[in-house]
Amino acid sequence: MARAKPLVPASAWPLLTTMRSLAGAGPLLADPSFRRVLVLAAHPDDETTGCGGAMALLADHGAVVDIAVATSGDATAGAPFPPEETARRREAESRRAAELLGARSPRFLAHPDGALPDHVDALAADLRGLVADLAPEAIFLPWFLDGHPDHQAVYRALRQAAVPDDVELWGYETWTPLTANRHVDITRVFARKEAALAAHETAHLGFDVSSILGLNRYRSAYATVGAGYVEGYLVAPAAEWFALADRFGS
Repeated sequence: MARAKPLVPASAWPLLTTMRSLAGAGPLLADPSFRRVLVLAAHPDDETTGCGGAMALLADHGAVVDIAVATSGDATAGAPFPPEETARRREAESRRAAELLGARSPRFLAHPDGALPDHVDALAADLRGLVADLAPEAIFLPWFLDGHPDHQAVYRALRQAAVPDDVELWGYETWTPLTANRHVDITRVFARKEAALAAHETAHLGFDVSSILGLNRYRSAYATVGAGYVEGYLVAPAAEWFALADRFGS
């Protein structure tokens, strides 16, 4: 398709790239379409980084988007504040980002930042209750090989949380790119994701949160012939997703 790019009007490419994906040529390119979604994150900003564009699209389509954050980010590298103040700031920034994206205000589960692997059982109990109460059709979470122990602890906790087998799990990337089987074109909500990332001012003291936009730009090279920005996901029904995690997860 890239060779044909000079010959095809720009207005025709969104339809053509979607049709290509439906024909099985690479990851499916389509917006998520759910009524109730739960987004899980290890730290404030993970949810914006990994799936901020999809959250905005879902909210625009009328979905209820709930967010649960396992920690309050009180151990943020580079933050010059006491842990309690760091946590307060990061929670406030995450709420602002959610507002910009159209999601509900996040719930903070108050587990220790940087030590989630030691608290998987307690986190699993929290997630079990959330899944039962919210009955999400899909759950977005860090994918099982994302390169941070706290991120991996989230999927291990969800593994214990009695998720119905047919709920779709959407693994997103933050620290480690994944092999995507689903692409979501976030170009039309890109400005909102960019603004939401900028809201995480305290996280930016430790690292450049907005660098994820470079990966979103890169993914467009295949998914949308280089136009705009695209998020990549590893998507499967819960039973299949956890089977992959059990086989390949660290």
